[in-house]
Amino acid sequence: MLNETAIDYKNSLYSELSKIGKSLSSEKRLEIMDLLAQGPKTVEGLATESGMSIANTSRHLQVLREGNLVSRHKEGKFVFYTLASNKVMELFYLLRDVGKEQLSEINRIQNDFNDKEQITSLTLEEAMKKMRQGNTVLLDVRPKEEYDNGHMDQAKNIPIDELQEKVDSISTDKSIIVYCRGQLCAYANMATKILNEQGRKAYSLNESYYDWKMFNKN
Repeated sequence: MLNETAIDYKNSLYSELSKIGKSLSSEKRLEIMDLLAQGPKTVEGLATESGMSIANTSRHLQVLREGNLVSRHKEGKFVFYTLASNKVMELFYLLRDVGKEQLSEINRIQNDFNDKEQITSLTLEEAMKKMRQGNTVLLDVRPKEEYDNGHMDQAKNIPIDELQEKVDSISTDKSIIVYCRGQLCAYANMATKILNEQGRKAYSLNESYYDWKMFNKN
């Protein structure tokens, strides 16, 4: 039977570990982590991308900081937030992958969205094969600062909100593979639909730059 010292020891450790779970127990905090996985962002940038008020975004960031999942640093007049470590980034993407495996509703939502947008999606393996065959454009539709923080090799950047006005800069003679922030982001599908409606042959790659790095690492 456990003695009092052993019980206090394990209870204290589990109590500390539970702070991670509490920090993750909000869809908006998960979205913030996904945004920060793309690179450093200010609270104003996070608020804009997530559709929240600055005050609400700040409250969620405080909870994430209490779990030591995000850190911040100052550059001039601005305070930038980042994920606290590579391990935290791995934790976020592992949580995403476990959700996809264990929660059938996630797959249903994604499949229904693909069908609604009437687009063809590719796996990373299929996308890499097309790239090796040539005559293909890889298009990153994330904001420029996310692209600058890291992007797939040979990728061209046209942010989703600039695509309509810049679509003529993309050749009609090449296939286009579109990616954004990954499986939890709608932009790749939306951009693919826009391109197809403008006479291009586009495919949606619902994988992130992180997924691409891990794919090429293995």
